[in-house]
Amino acid sequence: MKLSLITATYFRSELLRDRALPSVLNHSDCEFEWIVVNDGRDAQTRELIQSLQLNCSLVYLELEHPSAGFGLCHARNLGLSVATGEWVAYLDDDNAIAPTFVAETTAFFQQYPQMQFSMVQQSRRRDIVRNGEIIKQGQPFISPSAGCTPRDLVQQRELFDSNGFTHRRENAPHWNPGYRVFVDYEYFLQCLVQWGSDGFSVHSDVLVDYVQSSDGVIGRSSYGEWADELCRLLQGGCDALTEADVNVLKQLVQKWHDREAQNQRISAFN
Repeated sequence: MKLSLITATYFRSELLRDRALPSVLNHSDCEFEWIVVNDGRDAQTRELIQSLQLNCSLVYLELEHPSAGFGLCHARNLGLSVATGEWVAYLDDDNAIAPTFVAETTAFFQQYPQMQFSMVQQSRRRDIVRNGEIIKQGQPFISPSAGCTPRDLVQQRELFDSNGFTHRRENAPHWNPGYRVFVDYEYFLQCLVQWGSDGFSVHSDVLVDYVQSSDGVIGRSSYGEWADELCRLLQGGCDALTEADVNVLKQLVQKWHDREAQNQRISAFN
């Protein structure tokens, strides 16, 4: 049972070197392929990857940064198109996986063969950064909870994130470059349409170290952007959403519009 791990990176060779790379190098199970997609053809990223000696299989790809849409999605789709593993997982350049991530993830799907996609638990932290320096380090917390259900994620009572998210490669959806704030969430909805709620379960082991910073996509976003993207998603329709889901999400849209009107900043980074 082989796993393909996709890392898309955009002009962040230092983060890749200091965060994602060590966690890949320290892996206990080398029966996986690491697919690194250099979005923007960054020379420093190229030099870093070419200097590596890895025990696992390495697939290195370069992508001209797209003029339209979220580059991360284009890069992940490119990685997905060349992946050879039965399972595909994701790791951003600024995050880390546990040394046992591959072994425990493949064991999980062997133990529960009815599962088609799963999210591990993350040790998460939100840092406030200025000029590249951490000025306030957030308190770590575990997400999602061990008892998290698909509806909890759909209705956003729990946080969905793609780091450590794993799905079957066969018939996998493509990432939608029309989203930025809700890109991971929208992909999760696509997976629900493809495989159904019964094909998903949280893998209740903390196998990802996730640091979210105020200078990232979410940290730089606004409540207005959250509301606009989620509203657009709802207007487009999604078979994974029930009427109850839609009602809950519409309430979130209104709440975020209200906060934007009050000039409130994203509360996690205050």
